[in-house]
Amino acid sequence: MSESSAPRASNDVRKALRRARIAGLLRNRPETGPQTVHFDIANGCNTRCTTCWHHSPHLRSDVVPTTEWKRRQMPFASFRELLDDLLALGGLEQIILSGMGEPFLNGEIYRMVEAAHRAGIGVTIITNLLLADVPRLLASDGELELLTSICGVSAEVWQAFHAHPRPRGFETLLEQLGRLREAGFRPKHVQVINGQNVEELVQMVEFGAAFHAKRINFKLASLSRGTEAVGLSAAQRRRLRDDDLPRAMARAAELGVETDLAAFARQIGDDPARTAPIEEVGCFMGFLYCRVTVDLELLYCCNTQVQVGTITPAKSLRDWWLDPRYQALRDSVRGGRYFPGCQQCGKFKQNLKWSNRLRQTLPDEAFAALLGRAKVGEVEQRR
Repeated sequence: MSESSAPRASNDVRKALRRARIAGLLRNRPETGPQTVHFDIANGCNTRCTTCWHHSPHLRSDVVPTTEWKRRQMPFASFRELLDDLLALGGLEQIILSGMGEPFLNGEIYRMVEAAHRAGIGVTIITNLLLADVPRLLASDGELELLTSICGVSAEVWQAFHAHPRPRGFETLLEQLGRLREAGFRPKHVQVINGQNVEELVQMVEFGAAFHAKRINFKLASLSRGTEAVGLSAAQRRRLRDDDLPRAMARAAELGVETDLAAFARQIGDDPARTAPIEEVGCFMGFLYCRVTVDLELLYCCNTQVQVGTITPAKSLRDWWLDPRYQALRDSVRGGRYFPGCQQCGKFKQNLKWSNRLRQTLPDEAFAALLGRAKVGEVEQRR
């Protein structure tokens, strides 16, 4: 499970990789492969979360995916080839198994976890947990993190958010979390906040304490394609910022629950279309992270609008990582020329973490050069 006898990289190796990543950031040329690669292994989903850009019941009719698209999954053979390519490139420390839907709909997920663990690579799974075979999952001997989508801690609110098509969805979640607790495994809870669940912020902290959450991650929902229907009202936004958030932070401190509420607070501005002030912290994902879809499209980050190219037998992920077209995207970000969707960055907190780290270790001039200096208007004009 979380403690592993698998051949994980030593602290010295990790420190060396971190130095190489920072050197690459300063040169604006990667000196090692990505630290984390996100694999979409299933497009389909067993829920219809109201904030989801692929499965929400609120999607505009012109953007609803086809049934054929929803059935697509990543075969194990494709995953294995990608993993081997990344290991040859060097620098990989962690993979994320997720999808445009629910990764446990892909029955090969357990083999994927085992393959990564045998290679000494940590695994994070983003899941609603309902379909997971918990004992089988925990049997793999390697570093494992579960980012469990909760998004509601009462049956009524959970059902409203997830629009689960079958009865007992919330009860199944409680049973699964209970199994993890009994096994001594501490998942991270993910709470995506919208107008349906915002009033449960304090209860979400208490729920995390009850189920021994390792950490609670809060995220203001990024809304588009019709999902704006479940956004926060102006009154809810004010109450969240001025009342609910301070009370939740106080309750977390009282219960000893780790959260990212301080970072979450930076997402709560007056503009509902801007959940991530990316120009204030910079973007470093072009050196640290990439995403591969079921169809083997390589994405620069978690933003599906920023595509690098298609992985093929003639053009591997390793080839793309060093390709001038990939570098052109890094150059754009370094110049402060952000992409459509960056104002709702899904990796804002990871960028914030690296921004704070670099700000503390670099001279002011060197740090400023990493950010680019795009104004908000420049970001919006590229939408």
